Amino acid sequence: MKTGFPAHASLRRRSLLAGAALAAAAPLLRASPASAQSDPAVVAAARREGSVSLYTSASTGPSNAIAEAFRRKYGIAVTVYRAGSADIATRVQTEESANRPQADALIIEEPALSLLRPFLATYDSPERAAIPADYKEPMSTLIRMYVAQIGWNTRAVTAANAPKDWTDLLEPRWRGRFGSLDPRVTATTLAWQVMVNNLYGPTFLQRFGANRPKLYASTNAMTQAIVSGEIDLGLTNSFGVIQMAETGAPMAGVIPRHTVLFGGNVAVFARAPRPNAARLFCDFACSAEGQTVINVAGATIPTHPQASAPQAGNLAEMGRVHTFVQPNYAQLIADTPRLLAEWERHVR
Repeated sequence: MKTGFPAHASLRRRSLLAGAALAAAAPLLRASPASAQSDPAVVAAARREGSVSLYTSASTGPSNAIAEAFRRKYGIAVTVYRAGSADIATRVQTEESANRPQADALIIEEPALSLLRPFLATYDSPERAAIPADYKEPMSTLIRMYVAQIGWNTRAVTAANAPKDWTDLLEPRWRGRFGSLDPRVTATTLAWQVMVNNLYGPTFLQRFGANRPKLYASTNAMTQAIVSGEIDLGLTNSFGVIQMAETGAPMAGVIPRHTVLFGGNVAVFARAPRPNAARLFCDFACSAEGQTVINVAGATIPTHPQASAPQAGNLAEMGRVHTFVQPNYAQLIADTPRLLAEWERHVR
């Protein structure tokens, strides 16, 4: 079966950039108050419920930031369970099988989102009205986005030697001195694997593996390894490079012309113990205020046109020089065994 990123599964470039253009105009749009707001009856009922349980795969910083901002705004406590996407999917499936659902709201990435759709509710938050259609599905809304990129230690990699594209990772000078996120832990690498196979053909992964990348279980572990000098550079995610550079660490990076666009989604559970608090939290996460909080904290890109996270940039500007590919996650899930087998055959 042919795999990859079929046209119908990718974000349509024109509509993607049109939506991103709205984000670029955010400073002007913020001059006018947003008209969308939560249903007052939902707000009152959520306050009576008194708390909300959030399951999230976002890192600790953005997860805690949006939880605390929501608590300050509504006086509703947020219990945060933070784990990797696969662990959250397993936990939810176990709780649902035992008929003991615990979670109210969800912030998670694909492909775990696809695995959890049977447990999610359809909810059209009023705060979604301003968000472009490409970022919305009946059961979920994209609220934070990031891209695959190459990051490096500026003390080890000179400007003249710095990579500019994915093919530069194949240079002998980086043999054993670069890293990759482990595809057995994060599906972002599998999505990248499909993209480079489509761009450069099936020999790319073989040559990539021959250069002996070191594998890491998370973006944080990867960036720490780069900054410490354990490796010189790595295939990582944009937010990791931004966050580390903001601390003053010797970190820089480049986003190749073709890159994968990933995103974190917010949703509510169909059997949420506190359904009104779940809806209210989803409203807040979709809003310009909530998206600004989580994306500034996470160094990721908002989808609401009135939200802003300047360090992460915006898709309108990036789209002038980059081609974004959004994975077909249903296909990616189906192809995972084959992709992992291919990876393990070529990458040691």
